[in-house]
Amino acid sequence: MPTIKSVSETLGCEGCPMRERFPDHHFVPPQKPNNPDHDLVRLVIAEAPGERESEVGEPLRGKAGQFFDKLLEDAGIQRDGLTITNCLSCRPPDNIFPTDRRAWSSKSKRRYISKEDGVKAVRHCKEKHVDPLLRSRKWNRVDLVGGHALRIVAQKEGIKEWRGRPLKLPSGHKAIAILHPSYLMTYKKSMRENTLNDLTKSLEESAD
Repeated sequence: MPTIKSVSETLGCEGCPMRERFPDHHFVPPQKPNNPDHDLVRLVIAEAPGERESEVGEPLRGKAGQFFDKLLEDAGIQRDGLTITNCLSCRPPDNIFPTDRRAWSSKSKRRYISKEDGVKAVRHCKEKHVDPLLRSRKWNRVDLVGGHALRIVAQKEGIKEWRGRPLKLPSGHKAIAILHPSYLMTYKKSMRENTLNDLTKSLEESAD
């Protein structure tokens, strides 16, 4: 298990509105490959840590992560050959993403941040944590897990429209968006086979 650090102890989190409001929230770093023989230079970018991820200090380890692991297994992909991270590196309150209307609307009972600071927090995390990871290697492919990852990293709106379509990121990497495991579990189990196809699809096609 990795050493658990708070955002107040983490370089790169200085100036983030999430750190200012929740300094004791845990920072969840990228999970690096455990398999020394892996030859798959593949990056997975999900949305944000949940309760379990915050406890263990690794991304995609809760119920949605277990569902994702089963998808990987059925797709013939070894998790221990992947690098996995999130768009947001600390758990948001009630698992509500900072740019979600419920996080900032005055009509929301679970409001915890302003709209402006929600946008700032997401941008800060991308610039300080996600972008350096993207630049660190010539990834063969990047899997964007869920609509937030699609919007933040690929600058595309609409996961239902873009899932399964090869994309070229602003960084130049080849990528593909897949439906988030929690969405599949809750609403669209019928899309499971499509998601398996997306995980194994070649990205050699022309990317948008």
